[in-house]
Amino acid sequence: MAENLFEELKQRKENLLSLVSRASEFGWITADRAKEIIAKIESDTLTIGVIGQMKCGKSTFLNSFVFGDTILPAATTPMTAALSVITYGNEKKIKAEFYSPDEWAEQKMQSNRSLEDAQGNSAEESKIKAAKELVSKAVKLGSQLNSYLGKTQEDSFENLIEYVGADGKYISITKSVTIYYPMEYLKGVEIVDTPGFNDPIVSREERTKDFLNKADVVLMMLYAGRPFDATDRDIIFKNVRQCGIGKVLIGINKYDIPYCSENNPEDEEQIKDYVIKEIQKASSECGDNTLSEILSDTTPIPLSAEMALLSMLPMSKIESDSALNFAWNRHCNGFGISTQAEMRKWSHIDHLSSAVKTMINSEKDQILFAKPLNAILAAGNNLLSETENQIQLLSSQIEMLKMPDDELEEKEEKINKAHKKLSRKINSLGEDIESELRNIIRKGNERLEDDVDAACRRMHSIVDNEWGIFSNIDSIKPKLNNEINTLATRTLKRSVSAITDDAKRVIDSCVSDFFGDTESILMRYLPDFDSNDFVKKVKNRTILEVTDSDLFSIEDDPEDDDNGILDFLGDFFNGVSFGVLGKLTNAMNKSGAQAAAHSHINNISSSFNPKPYLENAMSQRDKIIDLVKTSFITQLIEPLQAQIAEIKNQKGDKEARLKSAQNELTEEINKKKKYEEQFELISQLSKQTRQ
Repeated sequence: MAENLFEELKQRKENLLSLVSRASEFGWITADRAKEIIAKIESDTLTIGVIGQMKCGKSTFLNSFVFGDTILPAATTPMTAALSVITYGNEKKIKAEFYSPDEWAEQKMQSNRSLEDAQGNSAEESKIKAAKELVSKAVKLGSQLNSYLGKTQEDSFENLIEYVGADGKYISITKSVTIYYPMEYLKGVEIVDTPGFNDPIVSREERTKDFLNKADVVLMMLYAGRPFDATDRDIIFKNVRQCGIGKVLIGINKYDIPYCSENNPEDEEQIKDYVIKEIQKASSECGDNTLSEILSDTTPIPLSAEMALLSMLPMSKIESDSALNFAWNRHCNGFGISTQAEMRKWSHIDHLSSAVKTMINSEKDQILFAKPLNAILAAGNNLLSETENQIQLLSSQIEMLKMPDDELEEKEEKINKAHKKLSRKINSLGEDIESELRNIIRKGNERLEDDVDAACRRMHSIVDNEWGIFSNIDSIKPKLNNEINTLATRTLKRSVSAITDDAKRVIDSCVSDFFGDTESILMRYLPDFDSNDFVKKVKNRTILEVTDSDLFSIEDDPEDDDNGILDFLGDFFNGVSFGVLGKLTNAMNKSGAQAAAHSHINNISSSFNPKPYLENAMSQRDKIIDLVKTSFITQLIEPLQAQIAEIKNQKGDKEARLKSAQNELTEEINKKKKYEEQFELISQLSKQTRQ
């Protein structure tokens, strides 16, 4: 299925590149704009993060999902596993990044600690155990060890196991490995295997978070034999929020084990229901409904990565390998199947691939495909509309050149009245949109402030009630971080999305009312003009402008692209959860530290002001007014007025001017036909790209 999913993405990119090239060739967009879009398409990377604990079958899953072959070795231990990134390369090779000298010195220091020093603190115990294991495995490098630290090393693909295998030569000092593989569908794709989640090695865990923060899809793999156990719970509660919890899919691997169990078989629905209930139970016990919200976006998907892989391997390879042959026979007997097509069907890998595809579409399409497509189609529409406008104007000019003077005077009077009425309607539209947006901004400001205030109240409660008598700041850091990340990656973004939807609805309502009135004005004062088609096209362009707009953004400051609401919150939150509270704990008694923490949290609430960011939506009103004013006044009414003035001022050879106008009309009609043919071709390419 990897080929189906990734090949499809690759084909869509190629279709879009072809479309951009044609649009540039037709003159719809400038060469510079085409280069800009092409650079975005070619540089854009689809990142899929795969998370889960050891032994859940991630390596087998990646072998089936990405390679369709037995490429990756079995996972190492949790203490030594490095982050791996699979992407395209002209040839098979690997590139390893080793720990820096400072990071290695930290591991040596940790390895000298006694586990008794960290008794009762599981995180510290894990750090010590990991350091001891790394240092013990480093003896393989002997005196060469220091020469590798802080460096990257390229190697042949065949030596991959030396970096990711449990007994590999470099496993002790490898922080991450990039695997380059010459499969065309991997161009612009990164598959990130993250066995380092809940990683006791801080620098390795930070690298994992960096990748997952930018992931388009995050897939969490559970083991069906013990789905959503305590370790899985820790992974989601402690880590997933930091990569945007709304992006998570859940796969339940090895569902065939309980499904085919002789003692207590479970069907797929039972397995899914169990995981859903366990997530809801864990959320309830922790007083956190965030995990339950995952299920509103996605349903856990049972699958068998091993069956998927067996469905893709050559039968000759399966028959010649005792382990693969045993697995083949076991699955055939368990499911009563005999062909690779049946094996694939029962693996459910296509169900998961379909879910990944859906998430890619929702996360990626708007930026990578929809926006450039809409921009190109809008450019073509504008050219077509301008030509149609010119045809209308030339037709009117021809008609007016044939008119007697008294009819021309009457025509002029009607056009002048249309001008006045349309101008008033446009001004009224601007006032209506501004009034509605002011109301939305006011409510939105209150909503975002309420979101932050609610998070601050929960943080106050954590400081008061969960900073135990004998506990240090480390005991509440995870819960403070939970509030931080939930607010930043989910609550505020959802609120802004809801505010944007409300704003778009009211703008759409204002625009629809305006165009209904405008068409009536044109039909009354310009009865010979095709007002229905003209108004419809202007309306479509206006609605597209609204639909494509983000309206509100919490990620970018209107005055500074590198500073938005999330950056503002991040500065405060980092201070609360690490910098400030850590220093307070060392510098004050507990009572004083708590008071200072409360003061700092209060400062977050009092300093938070989203209104300047929301006010930026007012620019959308200006864009809409400019668009309709240009369409109705600048490009339609004023040219008609200018034509009448010219005819009245130049009473000379009307026949010559009439012939010239008729020739221009013929040229414009031919131009329109050309644009329509181009538009049909571009529309076909657009459909292929959107599919």
